[in-house]
Amino acid sequence: KDLYGNGAKNKNKQAYLGGDASLACSAETQRLIDSKVVETVKRQHEKAKSLLKENRAALDAIASHLYQAETITGAEFMALLKKAAPAALPAAD
Repeated sequence: KDLYGNGAKNKNKQAYLGGDASLACSAETQRLIDSKVVETVKRQHEKAKSLLKENRAALDAIASHLYQAETITGAEFMALLKKAAPAALPAAD
């Protein structure tokens, strides 16, 4: 059983069809869900920023290529990535 149990499952009508968009759970459970969502979003935002910083050289190389050529093949993309950020590539089996 997960942290929220069955009570936190969305048992509402479709909000986009004019229905109620509330969860069928207590206010305490709603606060817990909200805090976990905020925590997850913040953690993933930091992870994304870190990945972008770590791979900045590769991003710049790919952007430069696209600025000059306007297109890029898969092979060109992988060659630029391999040259600029070899650690970003998955290990070969």
